[in-house]
Amino acid sequence: MIRNSKKSSTIQSGFTLVELVVIIGIIGFMSATVLSSQNKGADQRRLILETRKLAQNIRKVQNSALSSTIHNCGGSNKVVSFGIILDEDTADRYLLSADCNEDKIYDAGSDPLVATVILTDTRLSNVSPKNGGNALEVYFVPPLPVTAVNTNVTDSASGTITLCGIRDTSLCRNIYINARGAVSIQ
Repeated sequence: MIRNSKKSSTIQSGFTLVELVVIIGIIGFMSATVLSSQNKGADQRRLILETRKLAQNIRKVQNSALSSTIHNCGGSNKVVSFGIILDEDTADRYLLSADCNEDKIYDAGSDPLVATVILTDTRLSNVSPKNGGNALEVYFVPPLPVTAVNTNVTDSASGTITLCGIRDTSLCRNIYINARGAVSIQ
């Protein structure tokens, strides 16, 4: 029997350095894209949560007026209007107030604060109409309650509040309040 004495050559398989660099680059690009979209989604969720919380606080002061809640105003207990003050100059917070002097305007000296709410992931971007400054004041006057937007109690009284994200200011949501006190988010 004759054998073929030809030497067999060994074939090496694997990736070249260039191929590995290209693959690592593609994986890195895809990872960055996924993380970016996850961050945007998280920012959107935070914006939705804080917008809902603001709408809930508007309804809270409205319910306080509707239930004719008695508040201590300088030693005397009486039924008062309750409101929310949103000021673009302090865009990281808003105030919930009792209107002890019944003028439907927040007066730091005579109107006690019910709460100061800090916005953690959003900022007030715009409020309208403005009250002569950069603020929107919405009060609910018991017992109906009548809605007063910057002291306007007519059927055309309405307000708009815009919240935007801190990291991505293009993410914004609006809250609308009409003369009947209906609150909607868009």
